[in-house]
Amino acid sequence: MDYADDLVMKTKIKAKLLINKDIFNLNYSVEVVNGVVYLIGIAQNKDELDRVINISENTYGVKNVISYVRLKDII
Repeated sequence: MDYADDLVMKTKIKAKLLINKDIFNLNYSVEVVNGVVYLIGIAQNKDELDRVINISENTYGVKNVISYVRLKDII
């Protein structure tokens, strides 16, 4: 893994979040380091969070997803 691979994964994930009408993509920050995706943000609900994690996990090259996302209802 190198920086270019991480950048490609990050770009793919951000694009998938952008085109998914069920995800408020502005609430999420995505970082990828050595194939590990770090999600940071606020999810509108559990379903949205599950969608974001699923998209991240199913992106080619991703080894692991670590979520620091909080649910809006809990804040």
